[in-house]
Amino acid sequence: MRRDRARTVAAATAAATLALAPGAAQAAGPRPTVVETVTATATAAGVTGAGSVSAASKPEVRGFLAVVNQARADVGVPPLVWDESVAAQARSWARLRVADCELVHSNSRYGENLAKGSSPRYSLADAARLWLDEKSDYDRPSNSCVNDRECLHYTQLVWRASTRVGAAKARCGNGWTYVVANFDPPGNWVGRRPY
Repeated sequence: MRRDRARTVAAATAAATLALAPGAAQAAGPRPTVVETVTATATAAGVTGAGSVSAASKPEVRGFLAVVNQARADVGVPPLVWDESVAAQARSWARLRVADCELVHSNSRYGENLAKGSSPRYSLADAARLWLDEKSDYDRPSNSCVNDRECLHYTQLVWRASTRVGAAKARCGNGWTYVVANFDPPGNWVGRRPY
């Protein structure tokens, strides 16, 4: 994939902990630095202007689920289904981030992947492809990220126990597009394999 057109920042699902209680799943690993990704080609469906958040359109949801569920099928994991209540949580968090577009986690009960892209047409599917790009940085035999790279967005994407997903995007005041995806049940439990 071309990575020279848009700058995108992605944040890990959360910081590592030694033990996790149910409902408090967090990712193990560092937060990633700036990475490159493709320029968005999808329409700006669901974005009504600078500093706005709205429900994702059906075509945008289908595009997002197509990317996510193909990645899951590639590793033999059942598909995720879109859940409007999970998406509502994502919209709520995106709405709070419109002012600063900071990749800060909501610490909700869901697993969470974040991304932002400089294109106003940056889509939910573009964010999913960014997270999927981490696949090569995940080593299944050792169940770890390799080469000091981030892979926890990918492992959340393909986490077998996750069954529902909801996502939202916001057009920030600075022109960037912010994406949050929530997964239920959450993944990235320390010591467990995604699939």
